[in-house]
Amino acid sequence: MSAHVEIPCPYESAPGRFTVDLVFPAQSKRRAKEHHDVAWTLADVHGLDASTPYKVNPRWSVYEEKWGNKERHGWLEMRRLTVQGGARELARYLVAIERVLDEVEALATRAVRVFGAWKRSIAAEAHLEYEDATTMRVRAREFRADVLHALVQGLGARRRPVGERDSSRPLWEQYGAVAEEVWAAGGDVDLERADEQAVTAQVLCMVPDSETGRAVVDEAERLVVAEAARGEAERARWAREAAEAARERQEATARYHARVEAERLASDEQLELFPEDDARLPLAMPGPQPPKPRRAPRKRVPVAARFPAGTTHVVITREQVEHFSPAIAAAVWPEVSADRRRYAPAA
Repeated sequence: MSAHVEIPCPYESAPGRFTVDLVFPAQSKRRAKEHHDVAWTLADVHGLDASTPYKVNPRWSVYEEKWGNKERHGWLEMRRLTVQGGARELARYLVAIERVLDEVEALATRAVRVFGAWKRSIAAEAHLEYEDATTMRVRAREFRADVLHALVQGLGARRRPVGERDSSRPLWEQYGAVAEEVWAAGGDVDLERADEQAVTAQVLCMVPDSETGRAVVDEAERLVVAEAARGEAERARWAREAAEAARERQEATARYHARVEAERLASDEQLELFPEDDARLPLAMPGPQPPKPRRAPRKRVPVAARFPAGTTHVVITREQVEHFSPAIAAAVWPEVSADRRRYAPAA
């Protein structure tokens, strides 16, 4: 799988017509746009329909566009590309796009190596007099982007004239000539070549109606489950190894402290009072604590059991009234001062 494009599972948008939404995860927007252009050109070669999705700006409003921060309604999302076509053509396209992107990036990398060789040559000394390490890093990055753009623009051309370099100009201004040299040295990129076995497997994954297609899908699902199980086993093994390493480090630390303590006692001539075996007690780890018992849930007594049929009067204590309704309790049993209770007549 290529690192320059993410290919999700194609879906059938119409009878006999499939759609795939490609994603270009390059960190640089400029580089992602070049990958987008390569995929667009390749879709035209394979006879497919390509379109760039439109992304709506969530900050847009009429006020922001006319009188605010000039926010646009949206723009074309150049990190994505929607490709539609037949099953066989789309499968061939998906198999070829990874190889084409890798080959174009390899050509751009070869051009950067040419730039590095020129930078270390004698002919570049006159152009690097006022350049430092920081500016040269920027020059190299911009040179690679310009060469990649030139390679993408010339993609699919049958004949490319090889231009000559101008020694009076720096090489970062002659990215077109370097791109032509790389094309001539590395050969052309075949936009139509695709592995037939990979194409057949891709078609069977897209159209799993036959027995072979279902078998391919089942095998793919089995491999995914096996890979997940293998990952879980690897994580468990790493956890065991980490715990074992921690235990070994703890034991080594305890032995080191015991040796240091024994040497200190020997230097203080107190080894007779504290034997070497008791110089440092072994580290005692407390055992696991028993789980805290949970309180049993209170059983609710149904109303029919508390008040049987025919009950007309219920006796409620004063404590219950004060607990559930302090206002009623204050009205029924008003608070009487101590003097008033003193002179009140006896009941």
